[in-house]
Parts: sequence; structure tokens; C-alpha cells
Amino acid sequence: MLIIIVLALTLIPTLAILWPFVVGVRRDEFAEDESAPVADLMRRWDAAVDGLKSSELDHAIGNLTDEDYRVIRHQMMTEAAVILKTMELEEAEEEQMLSAVTAEMQAVRARVVGDSDSES
Repeated sequence: MLIIIVLALTLIPTLAILWPFVVGVRRDEFAEDESAPVADLMRRWDAAVDGLKSSELDHAIGNLTDEDYRVIRHQMMTEAAVILKTMELEEAEEEQMLSAVTAEMQAVRARVVGDSDSES
């Protein structure tokens, strides 16, 4: 009986340690790699869109002059265009992403301008 207990106490931890090596690593576990080029492009895209929305908001409430707004908007739009070309998307997908950004910017402006009109 003592031998069975000793074998169980040694085999169970050994199997628990060796199990990942026996089964192997599945490729799906690394599909969501944050260091992948696509993930980096998506982070850059999100930063460009956030910059556009932020500059739109700042311009709408008067924190940015027209000239500063044009410079920042040009920089962010250039970054977004570079990202879209790097992503090698189809033309329809590019148009869809750009129209989503335009809609978000118009919504931000409408909220700010609409709110300031109702306060007057």
C-alpha cells in the first residue's frame, strides 16, 4: 500500500509538469499576439482617429485656432492614409473606415456645437 501511495505522489506531479510538453503548444494560443504588425497598425490607427476626434473637439469648443486645427488635422489624416496603405486593404474597406471616422468626427462636432447652442 505504501508503494502505491509513493508512486501516486511522484507520478501525479510529474504528469502535471510534463503535460504541456507532451500535448504541445497550439498555434491558436499565439493568434492574438500584441507584437504582431497588424496589432501595431491597429494601435496607430486608433491613435490617429483619437487625435482627429480630440482636435475636432478642441476646435469646436475654441481651444484650437483654425490654423492649429488645420495643421493637426493634416498630420492625423496623413498618418491615417499611411496606415491604410500599409494595411493593404481593399478599396471598399478603406472607404468604410474613412466614412466611420468622418461620421465620428461629425458626431463630436454636433454634440459640442449642439450643446453650446442650447446653452445660449
